[in-house]
Amino acid sequence: MKDKKYILITKDLHKSLIEFLDEVQFDIAANTDKDSMHKVNFISWAIGELVNSFEAFIPQKKSREDYVDETFMDWNLPEMNDEDYNKLVDQVDGFLKGWEKEYKKKSKKKKTTKDTKSNSKLKPQSKEKFVPPLNDIAEFMSLDEIKEYLLEDDELTDDERFDLYYEEHRRVQEEKNSMSYDELLKKSGLLPPSTEE
Repeated sequence: MKDKKYILITKDLHKSLIEFLDEVQFDIAANTDKDSMHKVNFISWAIGELVNSFEAFIPQKKSREDYVDETFMDWNLPEMNDEDYNKLVDQVDGFLKGWEKEYKKKSKKKKTTKDTKSNSKLKPQSKEKFVPPLNDIAEFMSLDEIKEYLLEDDELTDDERFDLYYEEHRRVQEEKNSMSYDELLKKSGLLPPSTEE
């Protein structure tokens, strides 16, 4: 089932295809030869597949207003009338727009200063985001950070993500439960063997 690929079509095209196939089936059904019966059976199957197909919804990108409205709904705001609520939303939205404008100005300034410094030494840069291998950075990350890192990596399958996370989980558990030689001897109440010969 993983290897199945799908093509999305509009509801109008879906409806038109069913109607068209139904008309063709009706015209062919008038014939009684064996070939016509095969065509009728195939068209019946195709109509059945179209009728029983899954519906898909393509999510629309949220506008700033939708996001702000959605975010404010989660807050525990005091009771207020619509006018006060809209004023509050407008103030926060204005603040965010101003902050974004300042941020873009600063990032443009940083880019121009970096560009002038780096123009003398042009280095080829990869267009892809550099993602260091997990083994290089795992020892410096918590398990939650490793989990986020693995979930963000689009090149991994779910099984690979699980295996890598489980491996790191076991490594962390072993580190927690491990003891040095001296600690083991001390915990068990033994003395180290004498090295005299």
